[in-house]
Amino acid sequence: MLTLRKIADRLVGLSALVGALALAVVTVTILVDVTGRAFGHPLYGSRDIVQMAAVLVVFGGMGYADKRGGHIAVDLLEPFLSKRLNYWLVTAGVIVGTIVFTLIAWRIYGNIALSQMLKSSTNILYIPRWPFEYAVMTLAGIAALYMALKVVTRLLGDRDES
Repeated sequence: MLTLRKIADRLVGLSALVGALALAVVTVTILVDVTGRAFGHPLYGSRDIVQMAAVLVVFGGMGYADKRGGHIAVDLLEPFLSKRLNYWLVTAGVIVGTIVFTLIAWRIYGNIALSQMLKSSTNILYIPRWPFEYAVMTLAGIAALYMALKVVTRLLGDRDES
């Protein structure tokens, strides 16, 4: 189980790195575009670059957000429920998250062949969409894998992990 946890942690770290690099691309692109607009020469295709990179930012950070407990949680009922019930509600939430990210990865996988067949691309720079769909599928799969491991860990008795 420890080996699986190390592998999952490294995959989550890799996905966070992808998201961070994509965020840097978004930042530089917007900076160059806004600066260029001030001089009358905006960056051609900046919208396409930002759009594709933003997808990587969002899904790249999902596994890391789960690892750090950074997902939004509403704990209005927590003080009124037993510790055991709170534990099971959190576990149920992680199971739902696992299912959602698995479905996202599966649905994107089904869409990749269609994107390739139709040569789906962005509007201005004609950046093909399928490589980004592969990335989203992989990043969502990493998040689902990490959440599934978290569920297994919780069910095997590590009640301290949130």
